[in-house]
Amino acid sequence: MSGATNYNLSPPPVVWPSMRAGEGDWRVLDCTPDLGPVSDTIPSTGVMTVAISRMDGALMTANDLQTGGSNWPNTLDSTGLMPSLGFSAPAGAAGVTYIITLTVNKTTQGRLFIRDIFLSVLPRMG
Repeated sequence: MSGATNYNLSPPPVVWPSMRAGEGDWRVLDCTPDLGPVSDTIPSTGVMTVAISRMDGALMTANDLQTGGSNWPNTLDSTGLMPSLGFSAPAGAAGVTYIITLTVNKTTQGRLFIRDIFLSVLPRMG
């Protein structure tokens, strides 16, 4: 990459609070510890991509965790440091832990920023 100096491109994964099967919700990722010290930000949701895979390595199906789409769209706060990622957890996702990879293909300073997150889906209560 030309221009901006790359910094820690692979900080340790974040562990998010679990979701319940059948739930749709946002989870917030605070990127301040990673981007704040170098005065960098995420310019928009348009440069963010989210990939989901199962921690157990099994192939993803329609019964697995999914991005939230129009019901739970990704958003970004006004600081450019706190994206909220939307997800939908079908009933079949219960008992599975997922690795979510947020990729920002170009920060405000031109960096590639990648962050891994672990998210488990618990059985629905009731």
